[in-house]
Amino acid sequence: MTIDDTTTRPFTLTREHILMVSDLSWSSDNSRALPWYSPDYKCYLPGRPVLHGGQEFLDTLNLVRAAKPDVDIEWHDILVDGNKAVLHVTFRGHHLGPLFGIPPTRRLLEIGEIIIETYDDQGRMVEFRQEGDYAGMLTQMGIVPPPGTGPLGTIAHSVKTAVRLTALDRSHRRAHGK
Repeated sequence: MTIDDTTTRPFTLTREHILMVSDLSWSSDNSRALPWYSPDYKCYLPGRPVLHGGQEFLDTLNLVRAAKPDVDIEWHDILVDGNKAVLHVTFRGHHLGPLFGIPPTRRLLEIGEIIIETYDDQGRMVEFRQEGDYAGMLTQMGIVPPPGTGPLGTIAHSVKTAVRLTALDRSHRRAHGK
C-alpha cells in the first residue's frame, strides 16, 4: 500500500496497516516510513520531551536500534477502534551500544509496553503514546537495585554501579576511538 492508495478510497485502520508502519519504522532504512507520519505527528514517551514530526521519532528509533541491534518485537495484542489502536508488545534485545546516556551493559533487556496510536483519514499516524516498564529495564541493566534491596544494599549498589558504568563507558569509548 502507498499513501496515494488512501486518497481514492476511504481508509480503514487494520492490524496489517499498523504492522506495515511498524516494520517500515524499525527497518534499517526507516526513511521509507516517513510518508506514514502526519506533518502534525506528536510522540509521547515517558520521561522524555514530546517529539514533533515523524523524522524526530524515526531518529529516536535509530538510536534504540543502534543500542540494541538485535531488537525483537513480540506482538501480544492489537486492538483497533476507529482510527485508534492499542498495542501490547514486548521488546527484547541486547544492550550493545549507548542508550540515552547509559553505556552498553551487554545484558539482554526485555520491556513490556502499552502503546496507543492514532491515525488520520489517510492512514498516517498523528499521535503515539507509550507506557512501559522502564524501572524494570533499568533494573535489568543493573542501574536500579532489585526490588526489596534495603538501605545499605541500595548504597552499596549505587557505588558498585557507578564504578561499573564508568568502566563500561571507558571500554566503549576505547573500542570506538573516542
